[in-house]
Amino acid sequence: MTIAQDVALKCSIAQAELLQALSLISSAVPSRTTLPVLANILVEATDEGLQMTATDLDLSVSTRAMADVKSEAALTVPAKKLLELVRKLPKEELKLDSKDLTLNVGSKTGRFKFLCIRPEEFPARVNVAADTSLTIDAKQLERMIRRTIYAVSTDETRPALNGALFQVVEGEIRLVATDGHRLARATLKHPGAVKGALKGDVIIPLKALTHLHRLVTESADPVHVELSKNHARFTVGKTSLTTKLIEGPFPNYEQVLPKNNNKHLIVKTADLASSLDRVSVFSDSLTRQVKFALTRNKLTLIVQTPDQGEANEALDVKYDADDLEIGYNAGYLLDILRTMDSDEVDVQLNTPVTAGLLLPGAPADAKGTPALE
Repeated sequence: MTIAQDVALKCSIAQAELLQALSLISSAVPSRTTLPVLANILVEATDEGLQMTATDLDLSVSTRAMADVKSEAALTVPAKKLLELVRKLPKEELKLDSKDLTLNVGSKTGRFKFLCIRPEEFPARVNVAADTSLTIDAKQLERMIRRTIYAVSTDETRPALNGALFQVVEGEIRLVATDGHRLARATLKHPGAVKGALKGDVIIPLKALTHLHRLVTESADPVHVELSKNHARFTVGKTSLTTKLIEGPFPNYEQVLPKNNNKHLIVKTADLASSLDRVSVFSDSLTRQVKFALTRNKLTLIVQTPDQGEANEALDVKYDADDLEIGYNAGYLLDILRTMDSDEVDVQLNTPVTAGLLLPGAPADAKGTPALE
């Protein structure tokens, strides 16, 4: 719909409805920018309600709020100030109207005026010409992101690792992240149809993953995914997130997956996490190393740090392979364990110098997400 820019905006909207919409999009507003209009959100009043959009040029989030629109128009409004005001207003109906480049927000007891910027200066909406499109259950996608996002690298010298690899293969969707020290992979057996053929894997930036995780956590609506060569769009209910993709290539992670880990340590997830948390108090602040000493059906966690002290704690486990001692970064392990929903974790090992593999103890179902370290 084309909105005449010389027409004043006029509508009424519930404070809770406006606050929810602003909260969804305002975190996409950059904290620092050389373009003043990017500190604003685009507000478009249409016959369908208030459409609001925020962008930092790499990421764009747009949502629609229910409103009684009496006059259709558009303008851009300072994002942080508007959110701050609406958050402090009482839960009542608010009146919004504009004149020239000002927006007035009226409540029962007050009237507040914002100085705005012309909507023509706001960046145009990105057109995602999708090569591939599919639909994912929100809860399943939330699990996939939660079980991989902690392993995304923040090292800007390795840009391909500053996001997660999103793969669509035959009957399966994968999300993979690594920082070079650990690797997490979440897999979903996809029952639905995938339209189009993906031209190579895509890498979704960390910021977009963080926003997307919030959207799918707060919504039960299915997630419609559109992927092109340079952009991805995720639509959840009335909200859409569009992001630029990171140029690859992503490392060939399958080459580093352990292939011969035939020693199985089965342990209660909560028990292992609690013990690791306690003994790691005495670990080196840089390496966070904790030694696993394994004997038949017994795991002893050991930390010995000359300037910190020492700790050890024993756990009853299921283990019937050869005795083994191996060291791990406690922080890395805790990151994995905190994302697991299963009562038990299956730690698959081989030698003291080969990588370990952690999987949920129960057989993986359509939501199963093996995590690697």
